[in-house]
Amino acid sequence: MIREDVEAQAVVGLRKVLVKEGGITAVFATVAFAIFFVWVAWEMMGTAMLWFALFFFAIPVILILLAFSKGTIILTGNRKTSALFSSATLSENGVAFQEEIEYEKGRVELEGYWTSSGRSRSYHVKRNFQGGGRGRGTFVEFPREKFRVTVLRDGTGRVEAPAVRILSEPYRDVLLIFLTNRGRVNGSESLTLSRESDMATVTFRGDGKELRGTVQGELSRARRVRIEVGSGRVWKRIAEGLNFDFSFSPLPDEETVIFTHYKNVSPLTLVKNLWKDSTVLGHGTFELKAVLDVPLARDIVEKAQFTVELGEAGVKGEEEKTGEEWGF
Repeated sequence: MIREDVEAQAVVGLRKVLVKEGGITAVFATVAFAIFFVWVAWEMMGTAMLWFALFFFAIPVILILLAFSKGTIILTGNRKTSALFSSATLSENGVAFQEEIEYEKGRVELEGYWTSSGRSRSYHVKRNFQGGGRGRGTFVEFPREKFRVTVLRDGTGRVEAPAVRILSEPYRDVLLIFLTNRGRVNGSESLTLSRESDMATVTFRGDGKELRGTVQGELSRARRVRIEVGSGRVWKRIAEGLNFDFSFSPLPDEETVIFTHYKNVSPLTLVKNLWKDSTVLGHGTFELKAVLDVPLARDIVEKAQFTVELGEAGVKGEEEKTGEEWGF
């Protein structure tokens, strides 16, 4: 099981968050298990065939080497990240360092997924950093660009955001991920859910940084109406009931700088630390899904799209230009 540590500080409308990998316990458990195998192999040396005993002896040695390698990466990454987090300070427009640092600006892409083999499951991460130019100095400006987070609670999903990757020691490969709270929600629609004597109407519209809506229904057999937001395979339930109002903000409350390590960070690490549940955040096109929950029958589902544009909420025609359009 993965465990993570988080620290946070907020200054002048910005928040910096420390995200560290906490998988050291699992590493130690692997080493203990491998040592047990070594003991078994040693006991077999006198009774079993030599090649068979050596085979058993090789397995735990390989496990120990892999575990120590993983543990070293985790500990080194955590140490570097904590050191930079402690020394860096926030200002209104970015992050200031106590010493001159070489860095590369760009965008980070993280994809998390699970694979199964028999009864065991393993978590995998694809990481990609697309550099957009190098720099050197004691200050990095907050890049208020588009980002997108669509991650299930188990870490399945994608994260794409502007980031800065540190290139110089002693902080090499520390990653700063930037999530802006600037944006506005656009779109409005009315959906009708009906099945025999059950009927419900869902209306919604963008209102500044929020999506607001109302559900009105007359249900006899159906149990409730469920509202979800998301895209693809990632959906987040935001409300359910019969007659109710709902609201959802796809933008964080504060502009956030995440301090983590490129070799350790994953969608699972971020969602467990920052959001604790399935997460749908950022800019681009999303869907609202209205579900009529019918017992012992197929649910009735209707969908509609809404968009989140970068820019100040409520200011029409002043969307900030930040390079390429959203590419998901």
